[in-house]
Amino acid sequence: MPSPFPGMDPFIEGQRWEAFHTMFIVGIQEVLMPQLVPRYIATIEERLIVEYETEIGVSERVIVPDVFIVEEFPSPPSVVTVTATTAVAEAVQVVAQIAEKAKEVKIAELPEYEHLERFIEIRVRETGELVTVIELLSPANKQKGNIGWHLYLRKRREIFYSKVHLVELDLLRGGERLPIVEAPQTDYLALISRWEWRPRAVCVGWNLKDVLPTLPVPLKGRDEWVKVDLQSVFNTVYERGGYRYLLDYRRPVEPPLKDEDKVWVEE
Repeated sequence: MPSPFPGMDPFIEGQRWEAFHTMFIVGIQEVLMPQLVPRYIATIEERLIVEYETEIGVSERVIVPDVFIVEEFPSPPSVVTVTATTAVAEAVQVVAQIAEKAKEVKIAELPEYEHLERFIEIRVRETGELVTVIELLSPANKQKGNIGWHLYLRKRREIFYSKVHLVELDLLRGGERLPIVEAPQTDYLALISRWEWRPRAVCVGWNLKDVLPTLPVPLKGRDEWVKVDLQSVFNTVYERGGYRYLLDYRRPVEPPLKDEDKVWVEE
C-alpha cells in the first residue's frame, strides 16, 4: 500500500530509519544507472562509524586533518542564489579540540557501537574518475560533537576542496543542520554543490506537507546533468519495504512535530 502522506513519512525517522536509509540509497542508484550508462557508473559505497563510550561519557576519536592544495575555482553561474560554507575553519577547530581532549581521555573497556553509512559515487566508467558523491545524512551526521558529525564534516571538506560534485540530502527533521549559509528554514533540505560554482551552491528546501522534489545531479561536463525524482524513489522504497505494515502509526512521531503539523498528521 502507498504511504498516507504526500511526501516524506514522518514516522520513519523515529522507527525505521536505518533500514530506510539503505533502501533509499539503493533506490537512487537504481534510478541513476539507466541514465548514466555507458559513460558513467553509480556504485554504493560504505563507511564504518565506530563509537566508544569513554570514562567521561562521550564518544571520542582522534582525526588527523589532511593537507590540501587549493586551486582557483571559476566563478559560479548567476542562477545560483544560495551560498554554502565549506566549513573548513570549523572542521579544523573541532579536530584540534578532539585531539587535545583525547590526550587526557582513556577509552574504557566498554561496549562499542558500530554502524554503516552508505553513499553513492558516480564515476567515469573507463577511467574510474570520481565525478559526484551523493550523501543521505544519517542521525549520527547531525549530532553535533559526536564522531559521525566530525567524520562527515571532514569528508565534506575534502570534497569541497576537490573537483568532485556533492549532492547532500537531509531527510531528517531532527538533529543539527549542517553548516550552510542562508539555508531555507524548512523541514527537509537538499544541497547541490557543483565544484565549478564553489563556494556557492544551490539549496532546495521543502516541508513535511510537500511532495519530495526532483533534483538535478551534476556530471563531468559543465552542462551535463541527470535527474532523480525523490518522490518516485520514496514511493518505491515505501511499498517494497512494506512500511505501511512495519510502522506503528499509533505511536507519537519522533522527533516531535510542530503543533500545526501534529494536527495535520493526526487527521
